[in-house]
Amino acid sequence: MKKNKSALEMGMHYINMQKMVPASSMLREAKHQYIDMARGGDGGSLGYVPEDYTGPTPGPMGATCREHNYPNHPDSFFQEVCAIMGWVW
Repeated sequence: MKKNKSALEMGMHYINMQKMVPASSMLREAKHQYIDMARGGDGGSLGYVPEDYTGPTPGPMGATCREHNYPNHPDSFFQEVCAIMGWVW
């Protein structure tokens, strides 16, 4: 998936994922990450440093979801996706 999709595009992506695989562990993880980032958090550690990572020096658990995947996205982006999905943040 390309980076820099709009909140609506991301919401539609997750809606489609939910329709295809309602019990998807990937969707469950994304939900927790988005709720955390909607609250101003970092979405949690990735557990590694991706090869193409260019953000700040990562901690011992690697880069965070937000640092790597959404480096310049405001909390409102994640709040909008959560609203589209009906996820309470």
